[in-house]
Amino acid sequence: MFTPPEYLSPSSIGLFRDCPQKFKLSYIDKIKEPPAWHLYLGSFVHEVLEYLYKEDAENRTHETLKSIAADRWTNHEWATKVEALEEKPGTIADFKRAAFESMTNLWSLEDPSETELDGMEHEVFANIDGVAMKGYIDRFIFAEDGSVVISDYKTGKIPNPRFKSEDDKFFQLLAYALMLEESDQEATSRVELLYLTQKAKHDLTVTPVKLNIARGVIVETRENIEASCATGEFHCNVTNLCDWCHYKKIGICPAHAGK
Repeated sequence: MFTPPEYLSPSSIGLFRDCPQKFKLSYIDKIKEPPAWHLYLGSFVHEVLEYLYKEDAENRTHETLKSIAADRWTNHEWATKVEALEEKPGTIADFKRAAFESMTNLWSLEDPSETELDGMEHEVFANIDGVAMKGYIDRFIFAEDGSVVISDYKTGKIPNPRFKSEDDKFFQLLAYALMLEESDQEATSRVELLYLTQKAKHDLTVTPVKLNIARGVIVETRENIEASCATGEFHCNVTNLCDWCHYKKIGICPAHAGK
C-alpha cells in the first residue's frame, strides 16, 4: 500500500519506535515539521563548532569562537531564520546567548586546543544485515590503538533514565559504529554524548553485545516499517509528548482527529 523509504537513518528509526504514525506523516507522506527553536539552536552550535575545529590548535580560543559565530550568523542569515519561526520562546538575543553559552561550555568537557578530530560531519552509507542505512557522524577520532571514538554534541537535556534506557540513549552512535564497521571496516571502541548545556559527557564502551542489540533494533524496525507499509496500519503511540507534536497541533494525527 505504501512504499518504505529507500534508506533509514538512526533518527528515522528512533522516530518510528517513538510513534509509527509520526514516522508515516514525516517519511511516507512527506509532511515535514516546520523548523523549531531547539533544532535551529543545535544546528547553529554544530556549525560553529565544526568551523572552530578547522582552525589551527592555537587559534581555538573563545575569541576565535566569537568571531566564527558572528561570521556564520551573518553569512547564513540566522537572524532571519530565527525571526521566521512560528513559535519563539525568546528573543534573538536569548537565542544567541543560549547558543554561545552552549559553545563555550565545550571548554568544561575538553580543551579544544588539545583535541584533534579526524573527521567531522562524516557522511556514511552502509548495509546492515540487508537494511540500507545512511547518516552523518558529528565527529570522530582515532584512538592510540587505531579504534574509532565517535562523539555527538547535544544541546538538549540529558534524557531521564526512567524514560530512556542506556541502549536507547546511545542507539544513534552505536548504529554509526555498526555503519563504520560495515562501510570502512573501522572498529569503534567508545561512543560519547557531549551535553553542552549541562557541561556533561556521557560515554559508553562499545562491546559486541551492545552492537548486536543495535543491529537487532535496526533489522526489527525495518521489518516493522515494511509490515506497516504493506498493511497501511501505522500505530499512534499516544503519550503526554503528543501535546508537543506538530501533527496533533495541525489536526492531521488520526489519534487526535476531531478532538
